[in-house]
Amino acid sequence: MPDPTLPSKTRAFDPLDSNPCSGCSNCCEYIALEIDKPRTLRDFDHILWYVLHKNVWVYVDDEGGWYVQFNTPCEKLENRRCGYYENRPMICRDYQPKDCVRYVEQAAEKFLFKNELDFLNYLERKRPVIFKKLQEKLRAGNAQ
Repeated sequence: MPDPTLPSKTRAFDPLDSNPCSGCSNCCEYIALEIDKPRTLRDFDHILWYVLHKNVWVYVDDEGGWYVQFNTPCEKLENRRCGYYENRPMICRDYQPKDCVRYVEQAAEKFLFKNELDFLNYLERKRPVIFKKLQEKLRAGNAQ
């Protein structure tokens, strides 16, 4: 997943490493929720609204799923370690460190929108009709 706190170098996953998460708190620094794939002008307008917010990103994963990501650390994170480890939720228990982007050479997402410009550039390149309609809608809203 996209991450602002991932260690800078990727490395090979070692299944014998007793602490493969050492120095990394990537999975504890954000939450991401799947959203419906945008189809309408309104859907794309909502995504624009998401990325206008501080610490909110949207990304498309390599399988084409769309997600809104809130970059906010877990309240139980203490010095990049889980302070709630024994009682952590199942979603944390189910996560496999070998799947962390620190061990993978390729990007975790197909498209990542950290702000308005990222998203509008994507629309202009990949969805020019939607881009034009969104621009017209925004201009019309400003004219009122």
